[in-house]
Amino acid sequence: MKLRPVLSPDGSTSSPHEPEDDRCRFDVYVLGRSQDGGLPHAGCEKPCCVDARDRGIVETPACLGIHDRETGRLVLIEATPGIDSQLRLLHDLTGVCGRGRQPVDAVLLTHAHIGHYTGLMYLGQEVADSHRMPVHVTPAMAAFLRDNGPWSQLVEQDNIDLIECAPGSVDGSGSAGAVFEPIEGLRVEAINVPHRDEFSDTVAFRIGGPARTLLFVPDIDRWDVRPGMLSRLLEGVDVAYVDGTFYDGRELPGRDLSEIPHPAMVTTMERLGERVAAHPGSIRFIHLNHTNPALTRSELQTEVAERGFAVADVGECQPL
Repeated sequence: MKLRPVLSPDGSTSSPHEPEDDRCRFDVYVLGRSQDGGLPHAGCEKPCCVDARDRGIVETPACLGIHDRETGRLVLIEATPGIDSQLRLLHDLTGVCGRGRQPVDAVLLTHAHIGHYTGLMYLGQEVADSHRMPVHVTPAMAAFLRDNGPWSQLVEQDNIDLIECAPGSVDGSGSAGAVFEPIEGLRVEAINVPHRDEFSDTVAFRIGGPARTLLFVPDIDRWDVRPGMLSRLLEGVDVAYVDGTFYDGRELPGRDLSEIPHPAMVTTMERLGERVAAHPGSIRFIHLNHTNPALTRSELQTEVAERGFAVADVGECQPL
């Protein structure tokens, strides 16, 4: 099967890392790119959602899928409310089908906000009735799932098997997280990042294959909460999917953004301009709010690309 290529900054279909490194074993696919509520957004009567409903446009929450070319094994990063369509897309893109009640081999979760973990409910007895699906989480996230229904039922009835990973830090101490392998050969490190942690902590994932390393940080309050945090997150990273919730912070008039902090895309582009000048297309925005004009306006996506960045495209692939 021909894999969908990564979009390059000039809008062409040639990947910024072609020709592909012969050592690449894993393919990382974008399965969703919107904020937790998707597009259209429940309760939203703004033109962005009215138009999406009228035109049948659907964007699902931020999610990645990983395929091991050698074994056919699959990993899902985030269990979103759109998990059914995202699993179907992952199976279509990889040619791996017939998985039945075990649609993937492992799940990784970043935190306990609704767009990132509530898809776990579809692994329960009412739907897939999976058996001991490995779910990799921090100790804080594991405690939340064990101690609160209905998630505790998934644990008690052996639908999911919570596997705890100790996260590292980028707060200046530089403590490294324990590297784990959700499937053989795929190295993952969880890294604590500042975010609204009402129910659990929040992590980014640094994901490494034989040839390349990818960073996934869909949710973070700000890049400057801790000195040097952004540069430490990006150490040794070839491509990064980063928080693109808001474009410039003006798209939610009347809302106090201090209550829902995220770094604006324009701020991130200012901070990382030199990096993308040397490595075009290596910083890719994901987790875009339904009001973010870069989610739906092609001319704005082109402007972002002309600056050396990219808005993640559903179905795009990054080899590791």
